[in-house]
Amino acid sequence: MKKILYYLSKSSIFLLMMLGLTLIITNILFVFNITITRFHLPIMFFLTLIIYYLFYKKDGKKKALNVMVISIIVFTIFTIFIGNIYDSTSDGNTYHKLAVGCMKNGWNPVYQDSEDFNKKQGNKFDILDDNVNTKWIDHYAKGTEIFGAVVYSFTNNIESGKVYTLLWIYIAFGIALSLFVKMRLSIFKSFLISLILSINPITIVQVVNYYVDGVLTLSIFLIIICTILLSKFKNIEDKKEIYLILSLSILWCINSKFTGLGFAGVFCFVMYLFNLIKLYRKDKIEFKKVFKVQTIFYIIVLFVSVIIVGASSYTRNIIDHGHPFYPLYGKGHVQNMVMMEIPSSLSDKNRFTIFLTSIFAKGQNVSPTYSDANIQPELKIPFTFTKTEILNYSIPDIRMAGFGPLFSGVFILSIILGIYLLTKFIKNKKIENLILSFIMLVTICALLFLIDGNYWARYIPYFYIIPIFILLFIFKENMRKKNFMNYLGIVMYTIIVINTSMLIYSQILSCKSSNEYINYHLDAFVEYTKNKDEVEIKLSHSGIQGVLYNLDDLGINNYKLVNDESLDNDAYMFKY
Repeated sequence: MKKILYYLSKSSIFLLMMLGLTLIITNILFVFNITITRFHLPIMFFLTLIIYYLFYKKDGKKKALNVMVISIIVFTIFTIFIGNIYDSTSDGNTYHKLAVGCMKNGWNPVYQDSEDFNKKQGNKFDILDDNVNTKWIDHYAKGTEIFGAVVYSFTNNIESGKVYTLLWIYIAFGIALSLFVKMRLSIFKSFLISLILSINPITIVQVVNYYVDGVLTLSIFLIIICTILLSKFKNIEDKKEIYLILSLSILWCINSKFTGLGFAGVFCFVMYLFNLIKLYRKDKIEFKKVFKVQTIFYIIVLFVSVIIVGASSYTRNIIDHGHPFYPLYGKGHVQNMVMMEIPSSLSDKNRFTIFLTSIFAKGQNVSPTYSDANIQPELKIPFTFTKTEILNYSIPDIRMAGFGPLFSGVFILSIILGIYLLTKFIKNKKIENLILSFIMLVTICALLFLIDGNYWARYIPYFYIIPIFILLFIFKENMRKKNFMNYLGIVMYTIIVINTSMLIYSQILSCKSSNEYINYHLDAFVEYTKNKDEVEIKLSHSGIQGVLYNLDDLGINNYKLVNDESLDNDAYMFKY
C-alpha cells in the first residue's frame, strides 16, 4: 500500500511540475518570439524528469524513472480518452479553441493580436470579424489554452488539448491523499476525502470541454490545504514539497482565470498573516526566519505567475491598458457578465438572498440569455430531485444550484456538523483549530457576499471546500465511536457521493448522445466533401470558429465560409 501511495503521489507531483514547466518555458519562449512546436511536449517531459530527479534525488534514479513512466502512461491514457470526445459547448468552440488553434499554428500572443493572425501569418483560415471573441483571446489569462496548444501541436487533435481538467483531477487526488496521510489520517479516510475533493460538481461537468473552472477549483483547494499545512509540518523535506506544490498551484490558479489572481491572493495572504501572527506569539526568532522565507517565496511566485507566465495577458494588459484586468475593467470594458445573467427575479435582491436562493433552488440554467423571461428559479425541498433536474447538469455552467441536486441537503448538514465541531473545539480547548476554522469561514463568506455572482457555482468554487473540511475534521475523530455526529458525517459523505454520481450520470448520457450525433454528422460531411473542389459551409454564428480546427484535423480544407441561409445539412455547429 505504501508503494502504491508513493507512486500515486509522486506521479501527481511530476505531472503538476510538467504542467507548470510547460507554462513557464512556453511563455519565456514567446517573449523571445519562439512559438509552439510539436517538440514542446516531449521536451517538457524530459526537463521535468531532470528537475524532478534533482528535487527527489534521495529517492534514487530508478524511482524517478518509474515515476516518469507512470506519469506518461496516465497522460497518454487521459489524452487519448479526451481526444475522442468532442467539445459541444459554445465557449469551447469560440474563444478557447480559437486561442488553442492559433497558438498551435504559430500565433505569438505576447506580440500579436489574434484577429491579425490570418492565413498569410500561418493560420488555417482568416479569422472572422468577431471582436467579442478576439477580445477574450487577446486579453484573458491563457494558462489552459497554452497547455492545450502544446498538446494539440503534438497530437494534431484539438480535442486532446482539453485534457488539463482530467490531469488536474488526478493531480489533486494524488497530492491530497498524500498530504492527508501525512496529517495522520488513515489511508482509507484520506482516500475518501481526496475522492470528493478531486471529483466534485465543478470538475465533473467540465472534464470533456474547454472550460477552465475545474482547474481553478482544484488549484484553489490545493492552495488552501498547502497554506494550512505550512505551519503544521516541521520536517524540512515536507515543507520543501509543500512549497513546490503551492507555487505551481498558485501559478495555474492565477493563469487559468482572472479571478484566480484574486482568489489565490486572498487565501495566501490570509494564511500568511495567520501563520506569522501565530509564530510571533510563540517564537520571535522563528518568526523572523519564516517571515523572510515566505515573503520572498510569495514575491517570486507572484512575479513568475503574473509577469512571466502572464506575459500575454496580465503584463500585456498593464502595458496596453494600464491595469491587468482588461477587458473586465477600464476604458472599453465589457458588461459584467454575472450581473447580465442573473435571473430577473433576483436582480433587485441582496447577495445573501441570491446565494440562498441558488443553494435551495432546482438545478436549472435560469438566465435572461438561456431561458424564457417568465422562467424563474424554483425552490425545492432539500434532499429531493427529479430525473429532469439531474439531466440539467449536462450543462457545464448551470446557473441555479450548480453544486448539484442534493447540495441543499449537504448545506444543511454542513451547518449542523460545523456548529458541532466548533463547540467541540471550544470544549477541548483546541484554540488553533477554532481560530483557523473561523478565519477560513470569514474569508469564504467575505468572498461570497462582497463579490458579484454568488448564485453561479463555477464563480464561487471555493465554497465547496467547507463540507470537505468539515468531513475531514469529523473523520479525524474515531469513527467507531457510537456518536450521532460521526454517523451524521457518514450520512453527509454518502449524500455527497450520490450527488456527484448524479452529475457523472448526466455527463455520461450527454457525452454519449452528443458524441454519437457529432460523429455521425461529421462522417456524413467528410463523405460529402470527397471529390468536390469546394463546399460551402455556414457557421452557426460567426464566433463558432473553433470547429474549423476540427475540420483541419480531419484533413478538410476545401470549404468556403458563406452566409447562405438555404444551407440545411447539419454538422458540428455548422451547416453545408
